[in-house]
Amino acid sequence: MTIHVAIVEDQKQIREGLKVMIDSLPDFYCAGTFEDAESLIKCFKHLDVQVILMDIGLPGISGIECVEQLKKIRPDVHFLICTNFEDDDKIYDALCAGATGYVLKNISNTDLTEAITQISSGGSPMSPLVARKIVNSFSGKHKNTTLINALTIKEREVLNLLGKGHPYKIIADKMGINIGTLRTHIMHIYEKLQVHSRADAVNKVFPKNLV
Repeated sequence: MTIHVAIVEDQKQIREGLKVMIDSLPDFYCAGTFEDAESLIKCFKHLDVQVILMDIGLPGISGIECVEQLKKIRPDVHFLICTNFEDDDKIYDALCAGATGYVLKNISNTDLTEAITQISSGGSPMSPLVARKIVNSFSGKHKNTTLINALTIKEREVLNLLGKGHPYKIIADKMGINIGTLRTHIMHIYEKLQVHSRADAVNKVFPKNLV
């Protein structure tokens, strides 16, 4: 069975190189090349394609936004992110948007071919670095959950308000407690988290201050 692949890449040299590679392989066919997300969106409904190689850093609509839009229209099409971005947020956002795989542009042609074959067969190919970041991310989330679960409901509320930068008096008023009780809660939080300051407590549980 021939795998129909489309390419969304704003750099002409890379886009044309990928097209030549795909068309040179048996059982592969380049269904189209696009320099931006908007061009793909216009003809996506009727495009004969199974796998789309999607860059993230595109002019106009980003690759992640494009995946989020198009995956809802045709859930059967697989999106393989092929990008230079390797930060955790981009990986997380792309997978949440509906991408099935995520590889870096420094991948070899052989590995990219294998990734396309794998994704068309129901797999989720990842570059080793990306896979490691995902594993580490889950590990970090588990660690944070464990720390949060060690706190009482009141202590979690205090920590949440501390993370928002509220002074002690405001926190006490919001919670309907006096400053002495609040300080006791904070002392227990510090003991359980093994920290010595507001900043350390917040950063240990919420590394990006997403509270």
